[in-house]
Parts: sequence; structure tokens; C-alpha cells
Amino acid sequence: MSRISRLVVVGLGLIGGSVARGVKARGLAAEVVGVGRDPVRLERARGLRGADLVLLATPVGSLPGLVREAWPHLEPGAVLTDAGSVKGEVVAAAGACPARPETTFVGGHPLAGSEQSGFAASRPDLFEDSLTILTPTAAAPAEAVARVSALWLGLGSQVRLMSAEEHDRAVAAISHLPHLVAYALVGAAGEALPLAARGFQDTTRIAASDEVLWADIFRGNREALLAALETFGALLARWEALIRAGEWTALEAELARVRELREKLG
Repeated sequence: MSRISRLVVVGLGLIGGSVARGVKARGLAAEVVGVGRDPVRLERARGLRGADLVLLATPVGSLPGLVREAWPHLEPGAVLTDAGSVKGEVVAAAGACPARPETTFVGGHPLAGSEQSGFAASRPDLFEDSLTILTPTAAAPAEAVARVSALWLGLGSQVRLMSAEEHDRAVAAISHLPHLVAYALVGAAGEALPLAARGFQDTTRIAASDEVLWADIFRGNREALLAALETFGALLARWEALIRAGEWTALEAELARVRELREKLG
């Protein structure tokens, strides 16, 4: 793919700031423009002029509205993408925009981050050895998907394609549920929390994440998160029953099965 002429990044927090830093450090674009996530600024559309690729890197709750705001101001041939961890709402918002054959939306989600937030926490190597999921619709031209893929590949990430629905179910299980559980573990520790050693701290590190950001994510992926919670709750209930009944051999077998699954992750 050819070099990006003008990349516009809307939202310069951890993800958007890291994209901007990484693109500049690797020379992936001739010009990188950062735009604040204030909708009034976006409405003026000053930063979108001349852009061939626009990345929305704001909280998930703001993404559908920003897609609608940006859509009429995009240049012919421009590709609009995002970095949100919930895809259903934003993909639907893009699909509901007036048809513009020369303009395409390709949903994206880099599976990289930190419990820290804001531009000060961003770094150019954040996406190295990570995975980015793209959720293009069947109507998205291959060239547009390739352009967004090239951005993430250039930042050191691998790229995988899947539907928005499949993505939201998967991240509910591997990201959204673990964050909710980490918050719960800290909340349940009570008076024992000051005694927490390295194991507890490592397990609950992500509970130091921004609660406003994560409540927004939980809202956006509510149905998939509830399904993941139901599965998790059933597993905990089974293990609780084994402990109450003193069925230690059965519990050991369950734990061994899970350990083997975890070891396959490396």
C-alpha cells in the first residue's frame, strides 16, 4: 500500500496518542493531524480536509455521533475508521449514514492498552506484537480494508477480520468481563486489601483503569457482557458447589483443565 498522505486522529488519549506517535516515528504518513474529541471542533471539520484516512480514537459512547458528524465532511476517497472496543453501535451508525460511494467506514479495535490513560501515557511502540481486529461490512471495498490494515501492520500489530457481532462477543469474554471481575475482586477484598501481595496486584492491575471509560464500554457491549457474566457465574456456582460438598478430586480436575487451557496461551 502507498504511504498515507494525511492521517487525522480524533482523540489524543492513550490509543490515539500512541497511533500518532507511532505513525510519526515510523514515517507511515506524510502528515499527521491531531484533533480534540470535542464535537464542536469536529463539526467545524477543519482537521478533516484533505485527509485520506481518519481515525476516531475517542470513548466508545461518543463514536456513533462522531461518525455521523464526520461523514459529510470527508474527502472523496477517504476512509473513516475507529479504535473502539465495542463495534456493534459504531458499525450500525456508519451503515445508517447517507450513501457516499467514494467514502468508506472500516471498524477497528487494537487489542493493546494500559491501565493508564491520556496522552501522557501514550507511546509509539504500544501496538508492537499486538492484535488488531477489523470489522468491515460486506460492502467495504477491499482497497479501503487494505488501507486500514496497512496502518496497523505498519505500527507492528497483526490484523484479523471478523464481523462486529463476533468481535463484541469475543471481547466481552476476554476483555470486558476480566475488567469487571478485577474491579469486583478489589471490592470484595475489604479489610484484607492492605495485605495484598504481588499475585493479587498482578491479577487486579486492570482495576486501576478509568471507571468512566469502562462503564461506557460495559454499557456499549451490555448484551454480550451479560452473556459472558452468565457463563462465568455458572462456572463459579459449579465450583462453589464442589467446595461445599468437599469434592476436592472433582475440583482439582476442573482446575487442571483450566490450567491446561491457560498454558496454551504461552
